[in-house]
Amino acid sequence: MKMLIPQITQFSATSLPYPDNFFDAVFTDPPYYDNVPYSYLSDFFYVWLKRTIGDLYPDLFSTPLTPKSREIVAYTHNKSWEEAKSYFEENLKKSFQEIYRVLKPNGIITIVYTHKSTSGWEVLINSLLDSGLVITASWPIHTEMKARLRAKESAALASSIYFVARKIERKETGWYNEVKEEIKKHIYEKLERLWQEGISGADYFISAIGSAIEIFGKYKKVMDFEGNIIRADKLVDFVREIVTDYAVRQILHNGIAGELSPLTRLYLLWRWTYQEAKAHFDDARKLAQSTGIDLAKEWNKGFIKKDKGFIKILGPHERDIKEFKNQKELIDVLHSALILWKEGKRKDMKEVLRDSGFGQKDAFYRVAQAISETLPLESKEKKLLDGFLSGKERIISEMKEETILF
Repeated sequence: MKMLIPQITQFSATSLPYPDNFFDAVFTDPPYYDNVPYSYLSDFFYVWLKRTIGDLYPDLFSTPLTPKSREIVAYTHNKSWEEAKSYFEENLKKSFQEIYRVLKPNGIITIVYTHKSTSGWEVLINSLLDSGLVITASWPIHTEMKARLRAKESAALASSIYFVARKIERKETGWYNEVKEEIKKHIYEKLERLWQEGISGADYFISAIGSAIEIFGKYKKVMDFEGNIIRADKLVDFVREIVTDYAVRQILHNGIAGELSPLTRLYLLWRWTYQEAKAHFDDARKLAQSTGIDLAKEWNKGFIKKDKGFIKILGPHERDIKEFKNQKELIDVLHSALILWKEGKRKDMKEVLRDSGFGQKDAFYRVAQAISETLPLESKEKKLLDGFLSGKERIISEMKEETILF
């Protein structure tokens, strides 16, 4: 039996020394935008390897540190942020175009990618669309440890998305209105399956993007009726609207989603997506926009706090009872009631619930229960919610009796 000996070579991803239509398959795990400082991390090992085996491989250790100028990442090393972003997108596109060139017709490629920000995904999508490769399938696979340092107090993903693409012919033009209907039909089926698989939060939304590209990428270009080319930013916004509506209905087990105000929907969706982590402003803005909220008009007024380039959603234990006065927003009433419950001020709590009109509404308690279900067991907010909800029947009964007496 003849043994096959693998051949390992190293070349630039943007200029491969192979003829057209050469490979049957390609597997790649491209850099994750600005997520990981790969070359800087490599310097830690590089300096020691150079001291120990540098004389054996002088060509590989000819520089003081690892080369960085041609690395395809969104670093601001000697660049502005816009230059770094443009450099990453352009060279990622060139790399995918090279893969397209060396793949045989109907050849297959698997691409692994993960990034918590939509800007990182928009760059990947545009690069893929411009390469000619056609996404035929996508699926999230849990690859990251939730306890890792990267996930502490941040909106880091737990999953990587595996894309399967082929070198096949694409349709010439898709009209945006028609493509949106195709995406809706396809994505609802995928969302149901993702939900059943237990995918949640930011991973759920990112997985939905992958499903949408399966439809969007079938066309060489997608246009609206005014002749504008639709790019990844429009696609991502559309997908977010679909996922927002679907997720809120699923979190609440259907029934009352239509009764909720935009701020309540935002709070509920944030807890499901990010739990108690902060998020970059642009991602927070887009999530808020999908619920009908202009974030810039709401931050630092109540539970939405802006801290430099990040947005954080405050829980009841992080707010002061003094800021609540004649509140009519469900989340503010809930937070006020939770603070008063914690302080043992039962009379004041029932007064807030009665005056707001929420005290005997089933929707109020269902929202509280839904928020609790999105939070981890160690969450202070969850403990407050569960304690409050354990006395729900008694609270409702007492309020009914007091109403009759009054």
